[in-house]
Amino acid sequence: MNTIRIFNGNIVTPNEILVGGTITIKNGSIVNIQSGSVNDPQPFDIDATNKWVLPGLIDSHSDAIEQEVEPRPTSIMPLPFAFTQLERQLIGHGITTMYHSLSMYYSLAEGNWIRQNENLEKVIEFIHDYRKEATLLRHKVHLRYEMRNKKGLRTVEKLLVNNMIDQLSFMDHTPGKGAWMNIDVQREKIMKRLNYTKEQANQHMKELKGNDSFQMEEFEWLAELAFEKGVPVASHDDSSIETLDIMGKWKGRISEFPINLPIAKAAKSRQLSVVMGAPNLLLGRSHNDNLSTLHAIEEGVVDMLCSDYYPSSLLQGLFLLKNKGFDFVEIVKLATLNPAKALQIDKYLGSIEQNKLADLLIISEKDGLPILEKVFVDGRLNYQVN
Repeated sequence: MNTIRIFNGNIVTPNEILVGGTITIKNGSIVNIQSGSVNDPQPFDIDATNKWVLPGLIDSHSDAIEQEVEPRPTSIMPLPFAFTQLERQLIGHGITTMYHSLSMYYSLAEGNWIRQNENLEKVIEFIHDYRKEATLLRHKVHLRYEMRNKKGLRTVEKLLVNNMIDQLSFMDHTPGKGAWMNIDVQREKIMKRLNYTKEQANQHMKELKGNDSFQMEEFEWLAELAFEKGVPVASHDDSSIETLDIMGKWKGRISEFPINLPIAKAAKSRQLSVVMGAPNLLLGRSHNDNLSTLHAIEEGVVDMLCSDYYPSSLLQGLFLLKNKGFDFVEIVKLATLNPAKALQIDKYLGSIEQNKLADLLIISEKDGLPILEKVFVDGRLNYQVN
């Protein structure tokens, strides 16, 4: 592979913004970062004057693949087609490492084809094979396990044993718990998703509550297996101190979407990496009427941003915060180095540092909005708009 230099860019490193600096890439890795431009630009060199150079974005949680595979309840797209189309969207939003969040729900009534045990297993097997040949970006599996789904326990165990999961989160979407403390919001979502009347939605929620028959401690062995396999464990929609304490006992590393500020602060004090959604940031509120991402960032309790359900929000969210006056070096870490650390891939990804893989973004700005111009993955130019 030819040596490439990205010169005269504003390079966001873990410690500073190197204005007018140069990055040298060779054999897919960053071999040098220096102040100043180059005097002898070569044909493969790239002029990044007045442009930002960022690490590739690491998205720890996105269920975009579910929508791509199943755009309508009766429309299941072929997996190879769905993945190739989604790849092109993701790389165009600066995401170079994607943790596809796949939910394992327990009931057919809760919905999608892709969320049923057997189908989800097939999708994960497909991703595992697909990523061996994928070159546009890195594909990881984030399995979101709904704890009411006891039939799925052995499936999760099998996937962990076979090294097919890269992150495991534990969820409880029982009405009145977690993200659904406000049952009116959950009822409205059920009515829209399943085309239910209010009476049907109420009956469905009653059935969901009737299946709330587990104790968190029942799943400790699964968390222990994940830890043994080096798979980071996350909690989801944390709503109680007790849940956080259990996560600590399970050697959990991540708290996704704590529902209010006291819980977020408690998670932070327990050294859990707190994840909040970038769509929440762009909207200025939680779609579930829970904690505001901006408020949580202002309070200093957010470690990671994810795109959740809207991939373009991640890059846009970073620049929104930049334009609000936040320290850009620290803000960039929310979608790069911090998730890399929490997900245990920071030895080779997550920051612009010597000997790390050259996953890089070149970005200009127009009216405060980021314009993604080029994306490098493993030193390969995988996306460009000019």
